[in-house]
Amino acid sequence: MSFESVKKVSAYVQRQLINEPTGHDWYHVKRVWVTAKRIQAIEGGDLELIELAALLHDLGDYKQLDFDEEKGILVLRGMMDVLEIPDDIQKKIVKIVEQSMFVGDDTISPSTLEGKIIQDADWMENLGAIGVARTFATGGRIKRVIHDPERKVRKRLPRSVYLHKKVDGTSFNFFYEKILKLPKLMNTETGRKIAEERVKFTKIFMDKFLSEWEGED
Repeated sequence: MSFESVKKVSAYVQRQLINEPTGHDWYHVKRVWVTAKRIQAIEGGDLELIELAALLHDLGDYKQLDFDEEKGILVLRGMMDVLEIPDDIQKKIVKIVEQSMFVGDDTISPSTLEGKIIQDADWMENLGAIGVARTFATGGRIKRVIHDPERKVRKRLPRSVYLHKKVDGTSFNFFYEKILKLPKLMNTETGRKIAEERVKFTKIFMDKFLSEWEGED
């Protein structure tokens, strides 16, 4: 693989995801790619593998395939075959994608540095202004209500609930159920520092949202 290979993959992914409407589009992938390289520059790791995994991590996204993880991996594999990515690299990318997914309370920390960096970079997209926009975009996609004060924050989100019953919750409660937890879950020190900065805006937004919801502002 080479710089030209990374360039080829990025062009392919852009064509596949340019009009994706839920925040898992090409621009999301591009930001994950940029953030992953930013973290790698400090933390180390195989840069080419990190770039490829960042670019490919949302092809075959299970959330767009009726939450079928196995189908998602098959789709990803098929696209990597089209891109003529060697099988040994495909296996590494699949491992990174599988281990870096957020699946509620059953989420794991990836076993490789490259996987940890991809997980941090992808999770960063849930924080800050971009994270707010993506949370509500995804919520609309799965028919999740914006907010309902009568619905309590779910204290536990096992894998089965996270993957298959998201509609039981609300988009606003999801900030408590997942997003505010992310800074402490970051794998790298670099990722943690970026996350701690971005979550400040998330908290400001949440306070403002509740004030306006109650008609106080």
